[in-house]
Amino acid sequence: MFDLILALVVILILFISSLIDIKTREVPDELSIGLIAVAVLFKLLYALSAKDWSIILSSLTGFAVFLGISLVMYYTRQWGGGDAKLFMAIGIALPYFPREITFLNPHLSMNFLLIILVNVLIFGFIYGMGYIFYLYFKKKIKIYFKLNRSFLLVSVLFIVLSMFFRYELRILLLLLSLIILVYPYLITLTKEVEKKILTYRINVNKLTEGDWIVDDIKYRKKLIYSKKSPGVTKEQISLLKKFKIKEVLVKEGIPFIPAIFLGVLFSLIFGSILF
Repeated sequence: MFDLILALVVILILFISSLIDIKTREVPDELSIGLIAVAVLFKLLYALSAKDWSIILSSLTGFAVFLGISLVMYYTRQWGGGDAKLFMAIGIALPYFPREITFLNPHLSMNFLLIILVNVLIFGFIYGMGYIFYLYFKKKIKIYFKLNRSFLLVSVLFIVLSMFFRYELRILLLLLSLIILVYPYLITLTKEVEKKILTYRINVNKLTEGDWIVDDIKYRKKLIYSKKSPGVTKEQISLLKKFKIKEVLVKEGIPFIPAIFLGVLFSLIFGSILF
């Protein structure tokens, strides 16, 4: 029952973290670090009771794979620190599908780590675009869209090609044509929402560790903060206050933990979203 209990703990922590992420944009380390500790403890107990050390090897592999992905997403400013730590914890806790819940009959045609990754990315795209549209309609900002003739031409070409193929491939080509058609508009929408809504000036006293500052910050030609940094540190915030810098321009990220929660939950219940 170790894997079943641990899977339930993962879902519970991700659900709580999602609510906090939406409300405050900052997930306490107690949740992410706590989940890592619980996952390690459960895997050790399971390996000892089953006398099967491949369980530990699987978790180490899951941790290594998701650590690499988390670092890439963190240092490219796609995820915050809380997102990355929780994803690493998932790699430890769910390196394979829990044997006790196979009664759900999920589609496990791929490695479970890959299933989780693909599902999280798909839900991330859907959730992210939904959030962008929500902000756009809520703030009612003005955006001027331009017709992209190149994308329109390729989209029409895919529609014409779809007429010469069977049903399944025809549907795929039509979906691709739709994606190609709307892609430039989605990019424009995302950039404008980021620029006009998610980027704003904030008092240094309200900065928190991990916030993304847009510009380099210097004091007497000494670099305090680099815009290439994955996020401001507590030490850098202290320096900003020390040098009496009052405001900085920050970029707010989209709370991504809800997408991780949905991707993991879907993976446990249904398996791969692609099949």
